[in-house]
Amino acid sequence: MQSVQDMANLAKVSTEHLIEEIQRRLHCAGKQEKKTIFIGPPGSGKGTQAPIIKEEYCLCHLSTGDMLRAAVKAGTELGKAAKEIMDKGGLVPDELVVGLIRDNLSNPECQKGFILDGFPRTVGQAQKLDKMLAAKREGIDKVVDLVIDDDLLLKRITGRLIHPSSGRSYNIYFNPPKVEGKDDLTGEPLIHRSDDQASALKNRLKAFHKDTKPVVDYYAKQGKVATINANQNMSKVTADIRASLG
Repeated sequence: MQSVQDMANLAKVSTEHLIEEIQRRLHCAGKQEKKTIFIGPPGSGKGTQAPIIKEEYCLCHLSTGDMLRAAVKAGTELGKAAKEIMDKGGLVPDELVVGLIRDNLSNPECQKGFILDGFPRTVGQAQKLDKMLAAKREGIDKVVDLVIDDDLLLKRITGRLIHPSSGRSYNIYFNPPKVEGKDDLTGEPLIHRSDDQASALKNRLKAFHKDTKPVVDYYAKQGKVATINANQNMSKVTADIRASLG
């Protein structure tokens, strides 16, 4: 039964938004549950694909960074524990992150499942996640592994040119401006990423492959990995992910 406060809050919501929410719930009612993990290096398109799949399948998108920040801001017990560790420069332990995931799964928006982004990064984390889900008589349905060549990623990211005031972006390899170094609309100078960022990206990619390959292998042994070619048109990548989820 709804509380008086809940009813008061509901009264503040516009009729238009209420109708939209009812339509969304009706749309989601017939959806099957999907518990997924998205794995992919920086620049592989995870941030583009996750919101699309989230909306289509009525899933919640669980990013470990976002969950930690939200828990700290809300002052939950787990948030307080995480803040104390982070303030000392420490790494948040796996058990605490798994606890955050467990707590978030009770939210209404996660009723039809979730997309995990940024966790697990190691086999140990994957095992702890599986143990937590098993206690709820649940498990991961699919691991979406977005695969793309490192050299192409470097070109994607280090080839970016940005128009600072508008945010328009170009790429010297794939989408160059009409005039070298100039914004197409204003003719103003474009900013190029520094070589330092390329070096940092190479290090991040090296660490990513070292840490996550064992995770992919771990779930592959369970028959749960869908390998997706991320070097395709965005809509084709979406279609391939959709086909893998069923």
